[in-house]
Amino acid sequence: MTPVRKIAVIDIGSNSCRMVIYEQSGGALIPYFNEKAMAGLGRDLAETGRLSPAGKELALQTFHRFRAITASLNITDVRAVATAAVREAIDGDDFKDVAERILGVEIQVLAGADEGRLSAVGVKAGFINPKGVVADLGGTSMELLPLSDDATGETFLLGPLARSQDVELSPEKRAKAMRKILGSSTIVENHQGEKLYAVGGAWRNVAAVHMMLCNYPLKVAHGYTMSRTDVRNVIDAADLAKSDKLTREQLQGVSKRRFDTLLHAAILLDTLMNKLDTDKAVISSFGLRDGVAADTLDVQGAGGLLDAIPLFLRSTQESVLFCRELFSFIYPISEQFKQSETVLRAICLMADAGARMHPDHRANLVYEQVLRAPVPALSHTQRLFAAYAAASRYTFKFIEEPGYAGMLKLSLKRRAKILGCAMRLASVYSGRSGPILATARLNVLDGALCMHVDRSYSDLISETVERRLAQLSGLMKLHPRLIVD
Repeated sequence: MTPVRKIAVIDIGSNSCRMVIYEQSGGALIPYFNEKAMAGLGRDLAETGRLSPAGKELALQTFHRFRAITASLNITDVRAVATAAVREAIDGDDFKDVAERILGVEIQVLAGADEGRLSAVGVKAGFINPKGVVADLGGTSMELLPLSDDATGETFLLGPLARSQDVELSPEKRAKAMRKILGSSTIVENHQGEKLYAVGGAWRNVAAVHMMLCNYPLKVAHGYTMSRTDVRNVIDAADLAKSDKLTREQLQGVSKRRFDTLLHAAILLDTLMNKLDTDKAVISSFGLRDGVAADTLDVQGAGGLLDAIPLFLRSTQESVLFCRELFSFIYPISEQFKQSETVLRAICLMADAGARMHPDHRANLVYEQVLRAPVPALSHTQRLFAAYAAASRYTFKFIEEPGYAGMLKLSLKRRAKILGCAMRLASVYSGRSGPILATARLNVLDGALCMHVDRSYSDLISETVERRLAQLSGLMKLHPRLIVD
């Protein structure tokens, strides 16, 4: 593993002031510490043109705390950015000067184009080769940027704080006003039908509300995909909540702080999807802050995923070596799994996660750990597949909790179980040793699943190894064959 260092990113936004401390190793960025204060700096901006006095006081108090934390952790790479509220406010420069003295670092006030570019960098770190349009919704503005390398972004004053005068309008009239503002967008005009990546806490809240409405059990925002029908269901619920107490309490139970902006965010998402003529919005938890951290690094989705797993699991060098040999062991039968090479490598890196856990519980613990790991680039279906495979590496009879049972197709469960059994066979044979595993290989020949073992290591062939091979070949509808070469 490459050395691990910490990067602190301070994001001074219209709604919140947040600090995320990342652990960085190679292409991996894993959150180590994440804290925010809902200062609401842009709360009064539309009426007064100035930052909120109470917001400034809370923000500056928070900055003293942020500096104390970074100092105590000996973090020398601290990056601070400010977005639309500080950029647009009459007193933004004065506030910036005071904040810089407290934080002890320069604050970069981002132009709308810079904000969009950095959000796109974050999205590229969070997905494998994403294509489409990034929309980053903050408290005051929304930035649009295509994911092509030479793209120029656009910014629109469409945040809930900038459109606070619309709260008394009907959803239809609010959408009409948004359509008018977006009518000047050349990005919308030139990227019809492309996938939309939605960045920002307000849109993550829209996704969380939809998960609640449809009882979706995998409460992971990143990679959650919504259709226009899904978004309209959230609009209907948020509109009903204005007059229905029970609905209001349900929605506030998801996020009380973001309840007031829920309807605006959902209407804007639906309007943008309509203007782009797309029926797919993908929620990205990777955005501006991740882009600020990744901007000087070579962080892309695939590399970030493969570097993030050992960092998250705190894998030893021996474990990483075993997991890499594990990929070589299963690759000759990879046609069975119907997954990309990157995803298979990632699952192999996860396969050793439960080795030190109690044998009675580790399959279920590993399933939950893989399902919710804060790593990039996995869709929800891929997460479910990886979790099922990793759990099946520890028991042939793994059954997930009832709430998850219908989320993965039976055909994918079967493929995941085959992968889990192959990893189980490799672990039993090698004693989780990479060098020993390198002495065996799999292939399919004449209706048989063949396991070839180096003659010098034939003593490692036990009854358990033979049984695991028989289980795996049975799932593959092949005959088992052990061959000592």
